[in-house]
Amino acid sequence: MKETADSDDPLARTRTGISIPQKCTQSILAGAFVPVDFLAPYDLILVIFLFLFSLSLSGIRAAYAAAGAMENPWDRKPDEENQLPTRIQQTALSLVQRAITLFALLLAVRLVWIFLENPQNENFRWLGLALLAFWIWVDAIVRYNAARRANEIIPRISGLTRFLIKICQPLTQPVLKLGYFFGIFTPEGAQITTEMLEAKAESEEETDLLRGLANFRQTIARKAMQARLHITAFDIDLDFHELMDKINKSGYSRVPIFRDDLDHVEGILNVKDLLPHIHLDEHFNWQKLIRPVYFIPESKRLDDLMKDFQSRRVHMAIVVDEYGGTSGLITLEDIIEEIFGDINDEYDEDEEVNYTQVDENTYVFEAKVLINDLCRILGLESDYFEEVRGNSESLAGLLLELFSRLPRTGEVATHRKVTFKVQSADKKRIKKVRVLVG
Repeated sequence: MKETADSDDPLARTRTGISIPQKCTQSILAGAFVPVDFLAPYDLILVIFLFLFSLSLSGIRAAYAAAGAMENPWDRKPDEENQLPTRIQQTALSLVQRAITLFALLLAVRLVWIFLENPQNENFRWLGLALLAFWIWVDAIVRYNAARRANEIIPRISGLTRFLIKICQPLTQPVLKLGYFFGIFTPEGAQITTEMLEAKAESEEETDLLRGLANFRQTIARKAMQARLHITAFDIDLDFHELMDKINKSGYSRVPIFRDDLDHVEGILNVKDLLPHIHLDEHFNWQKLIRPVYFIPESKRLDDLMKDFQSRRVHMAIVVDEYGGTSGLITLEDIIEEIFGDINDEYDEDEEVNYTQVDENTYVFEAKVLINDLCRILGLESDYFEEVRGNSESLAGLLLELFSRLPRTGEVATHRKVTFKVQSADKKRIKKVRVLVG
């Protein structure tokens, strides 16, 4: 090759046939300086790959989120059969996706910055923002379509998801441990207390709802049922006209049918089954319309009972005690009210607590009044009788706990500053109670 002098300096030389740029941006790779012109295509390929991988993870997370929202909580499968990842596993996927997206954005910003360093590319100054807007739009489209086809996509990607979660676990474990330490995350299987839920509530209504959800799994049928005394049921020996007259007065759409007494319930009668036959005479054999009755123990948990109601397609069950006698009745509405509170429809009448205030400190209550209502009227804390009430819900049940037997008229019991005097009772139940406060 020939060398030509291009200045007065004899040391300055330019090799002909090779063009070496005067300004060359360099990057550090493995401790060596490498020209950016050489790395740029590889950086661009890596950015595209990372963005595509991030889009895939975004779609997977959207599909699982949609499937979890559509899942019926009473139909949830055991963990070994469930294809949905746990909350912690979804958090792991989220952390990995955000890390990949952030790394891809940093590489993309670096490439755009190098591209715009050239004065000739000043007209492409808005290229970075345009690419970012395009990325956000594509991500939204992917998430939308993945959520719409969640039930179709999830069976196909469940194996891939498990593989990704297994790989990501060592990377996300330190972050999750920090989350556990600061109380941001709750470990799988940990008991969520009522206090933890109430701390997240923003209103009194939300507090009541969260409290109902927290207590739902621990609530048994005996606490939510209608007591035997309040059950409306009809004898199987009634003729059709007598039955219709009683049904019209009751206002219920489903009623238990018994033989001889409530301890021998034969089945449940759905009133809508009678509608095609209302023009028939009193000799109509309405007994053939009775449906099988579902018996449950008092200790049945409400979450299990809800599953049974759904699988059996029933709305009512008879609660029996340890001796097989009828203890009460529970409906689907009773279960829902344990979470959401009282639900009143157009047929429900406003129930007022029936009591008489004799003077400033003396009251007369019906024994069936609820303990919560009693405390509210007397101006006491709701847990005032917690030590002695046991599992009782009514004033009569509280007195049975205090006496450890059925008290007679005139007997007196005292708890702290409240004195109870049985004003009216018979051999089977307590009717009225005089209450003195202070």
